[in-house]
Amino acid sequence: MSRVTTIDRLEDLLEDSKLAPFYDLLGGLSDNLLTVGSHAGTFLTCHACGDTFTLKGDSWKCECCGHQFELKFAPSKQLGSPFETEVRVTANVSGLTKPRWSPHWYYENENWSVAEFLTQILRLQPESFFALWLQQMGLGLQSPVLQGMLCWPRFRFGGKTIQPDFAVAFERDTVLFEFKRPGGGAIPPVEVIGQLCFAEYAGQRLNTDWHLVLVPGRESLALSAGEYVQSALAAVAKAQLKWVIPESLLSTILSFPEVKLAAKVRVLPWEALLRLTCKLIEQAVPQSWSRDQALAKLSYFYNSRVERGLFAPSTA
Repeated sequence: MSRVTTIDRLEDLLEDSKLAPFYDLLGGLSDNLLTVGSHAGTFLTCHACGDTFTLKGDSWKCECCGHQFELKFAPSKQLGSPFETEVRVTANVSGLTKPRWSPHWYYENENWSVAEFLTQILRLQPESFFALWLQQMGLGLQSPVLQGMLCWPRFRFGGKTIQPDFAVAFERDTVLFEFKRPGGGAIPPVEVIGQLCFAEYAGQRLNTDWHLVLVPGRESLALSAGEYVQSALAAVAKAQLKWVIPESLLSTILSFPEVKLAAKVRVLPWEALLRLTCKLIEQAVPQSWSRDQALAKLSYFYNSRVERGLFAPSTA
């Protein structure tokens, strides 16, 4: 593949490349979860198309299909600690899924979980750990040289924004991660086709191979990579309502045989991802305080969600 432009950094695909330093772990976290006060971390789902979005402002419409609705907040009820605030949300129109509050949002919310997980992974010298980690998932990286990582970056795409949960740039590979909340189900097809199209776009601009890692909810609800690709391709028309996808780009994606497209996708539910990660840390990371901390915190991550019924108990 010939280089389309002189771009050689993932940061140059951001909406504003000057904000690249902001998209470290804490910058992305504050951008996503601290924008709506006590309602931070609240995600809703549109019944009309299945797209998800955060609560910002007082009135919303679905960015994917345009479905209109309005929400009203009931007073918060303190349950004992700052992390246990019950938020009751009511909608005055149908077609909206209210968030679940039992167990409370800290354990179930996908962004807090991503932050909790990545905080531990970033302890482990990413320059040496990340290539091993991704190869353990089955990704065939062409070069292990790490060039950059972005957490919740806002990329320019299709006249709007697309925001993977985590993006990793190697010398000759780009890897995008999309997470679902612990205990949740499959990642919506519109989100998957959007990430596939953006991954191909980024690969063309950066002259790199690309990979997409999907992390759905608990293992028993996971689909295969082939099933994700099949449902994503069936959602192309809905994706075109959300992003203005260039015809040449869409043609490239549609020209891939499904089996070849599925080979660029890895599906690791939270439980499988945690098991794989802990096993690799135990086997490949030299003994250190950071190693012990990462293993202890990842064990807590898993067990705390088992206690709340979000994960199945480990059989190991």
